[in-house]
Amino acid sequence: MRKCSDMPYHIGVVLKLYLSDEKKRLVAVNAGAQRSVYNHLVACNNEIYRLKKTAAYVPSDRERIDYLYSVSANAASIKNALPYLDGKDIDCQTVENGIRNYRIAWKNRKERHTGVPTFHKKSAEQVWQTNCHYTSASTGLNDGTVRFLNQHHIMLPKLGKVRCDGSPDIITMLMAHNADTRIGTVTIRCDAACEYWASLQISSETPFRNPLPKTGAMCGIDLNLLELVNDSDGSAFENRRFREDAEHAIVKQQRALSRKVEAAKREGRTLAASRNYQKQRIKLAKTHRLIARQRQDYLNVISKHMVENQDLIAAENLKVRNLLKNHCLAKTISDAGWRMLLTMLQQKAVMYGKAVILVPPQYTTQTCSHCGHILLGASMLPLSVREWTCPECGAYHLRDKNAAQNILNKALKILAQQS
Repeated sequence: MRKCSDMPYHIGVVLKLYLSDEKKRLVAVNAGAQRSVYNHLVACNNEIYRLKKTAAYVPSDRERIDYLYSVSANAASIKNALPYLDGKDIDCQTVENGIRNYRIAWKNRKERHTGVPTFHKKSAEQVWQTNCHYTSASTGLNDGTVRFLNQHHIMLPKLGKVRCDGSPDIITMLMAHNADTRIGTVTIRCDAACEYWASLQISSETPFRNPLPKTGAMCGIDLNLLELVNDSDGSAFENRRFREDAEHAIVKQQRALSRKVEAAKREGRTLAASRNYQKQRIKLAKTHRLIARQRQDYLNVISKHMVENQDLIAAENLKVRNLLKNHCLAKTISDAGWRMLLTMLQQKAVMYGKAVILVPPQYTTQTCSHCGHILLGASMLPLSVREWTCPECGAYHLRDKNAAQNILNKALKILAQQS
């Protein structure tokens, strides 16, 4: 059987785990070890960068650089430098995955301009990555070190048999794909609310879902803040603003958390030892998690509705990271979840046999979809103008519907060039 990355179909599954105290300790140990590997590589790189400035004329600096390269070359050298990584509680893949995460951080710096890798600090949230291993080339889903025992139990490395909760339909579907499916990376996470989750990357040679029937319809969508989505057909989806609706509760809980911090300082206790602080922190974390789940559920409903009813969906390839630099709108843009919606559309389109095309966002609002005239300079539309008339052809436009139509036109041009 091929590697997961070589298989054509992929799906992610999230399970809630119910762990004993001993298994929680094992998760904390492996998460800490993986963080230590990452931080060790960051520390070596930082020191090498500093010493290279003087290594040309200081022999001891050249020797130190050679030593740092030797203790960060591979997994074996890192284990020699950090002997506790050979402990019996440490998973065999912990060091390798720590190295891989460090290399991915450098790759993201090059491709996404995320900055130089920095130290990962210890926090209430814990993340541990491991992998599923198979003993032969002809194995199926349930023959590896990570496997489903039934709908409510899963086998995990180091943790053994663990009770879990997930979508029964998805687990049943996966178990039916046993012959040509395999599990890749498994991420075990303890969130800020101290609940444990497992994320499984699963790949298959056959589709997980049957393709949806073709409708022959296509549309462009314009993402904005007044309405979350406006499409070229004139319909719209409301921007629900979940973070804004919960603002009062969040402020109230944050103030209570600050009081707990001051009380712990007065009593001379650390925050880790303050039970009142920890209870309030978990309460605030659950509020943020509720907001995230509400947003995710709403975007899932929108994306599924659009994929079911459209064969082609065109959208702007927005750089949300750059848009967040506008401090007047950053919180509202984050609450809208534009990038999450685009990701869901792309994933569902692949799963159900539809198409999503992302187009450059330049001049989609300032272009007349009827004649192609572009408003430039002093004639450009400010955000306050929601309706306008083209000075070239006299066509009347609703701002967002016109932008959605221009987005669809760009996508059709891209398709024509590819064919």
